[in-house]
Amino acid sequence: MSNNFAYDLVMALVPGTIAGYYAGLLTAKQAKFSALKSEALRCVRSIDYIGDESRTDLHSTKRSEDLHLIASELLQLKHRKAGEKLLAISGEVANVVASCSMSNVPVQGVISKIRFWQEQIRALRPGLRFFVPWGQI
Repeated sequence: MSNNFAYDLVMALVPGTIAGYYAGLLTAKQAKFSALKSEALRCVRSIDYIGDESRTDLHSTKRSEDLHLIASELLQLKHRKAGEKLLAISGEVANVVASCSMSNVPVQGVISKIRFWQEQIRALRPGLRFFVPWGQI
């Protein structure tokens, strides 16, 4: 009986420990990805503007400059598609900021762009490397 108990204990502890480690690792990776995604959304939402049908004035775009840093971190964590998508959004944001300072851009265009960027950021998904148990968290 003692022999069976020791065997059963080992057979329960080893797979349970491995499964617990893997579940914790996935949870940590998901939390990191979600934090980066939320930070990107805050950067886009922090674009402060005022305008009318003919012109938009941007008052604050400092945080939007951090989008490329967040994209770089996603790329470092091997979320290639999400990182590349966020880099593209970062470029679009820079183009809209430059357009607003150099020419007349209607406020509705800026509002629709901000809405579109938020939808794209919300749709970001982690890469398939998310499921491998090694690598960075």
